[in-house]
Amino acid sequence: MKDILDIVILVMFVFMVAMFIINFNRQQIDKFKDKIEPKDKDKNNSLKENIDE
Repeated sequence: MKDILDIVILVMFVFMVAMFIINFNRQQIDKFKDKIEPKDKDKNNSLKENIDE
């Protein structure tokens, strides 16, 4: 019985660590996307202005 309990706790711990890593990576990706998007919008606006001229 103790072996089963140990395995269940180990699986839960591994699952929680995996979810933490996945969510942390998603958060970092979103943070860097937010930094990149304004630069892309500025480039697109300047390109549109050059085309209009």
